Amino acid sequence: MNLNLKGLFFLSQAVAKMMKEQGGGKIINVTSVEGITPGILPVYSISKAGVIMATKVMAREWSKYNIRVNAIAPGLTKTLFSEALWNNPEILQNAISETPMGRIAQPEEMVGAVIYLASDISSYVTGQVIAVDGGATI
Repeated sequence: MNLNLKGLFFLSQAVAKMMKEQGGGKIINVTSVEGITPGILPVYSISKAGVIMATKVMAREWSKYNIRVNAIAPGLTKTLFSEALWNNPEILQNAISETPMGRIAQPEEMVGAVIYLASDISSYVTGQVIAVDGGATI
């Protein structure tokens, strides 16, 4: 909770203060599909659901300052952070079987969504969560 939610909340407030002075900006939060559909880590799911709601509330509150706030929600991704999950054959097989694309993500597969949200192409997008999950939340 401290890192996933409180840290995000206080950092976002500090950054938004600077963005207000500069005439706007973009905040891209990282939540998880676990915040959309609960999985095997209950407290993690709760904290990531909190990130989704924080994203929506900040987007609503700060849009008048030309600050757009969005998030990406990765599915299981092959990172050091999630190694205990994808390195466990039972958990890995379960994740793969629940993902229509039939595999877990690679970190570089998150880049496109982040570039989209950071660019002017998404200038009318705020308060949204893009699931980058191989279809796991379908």
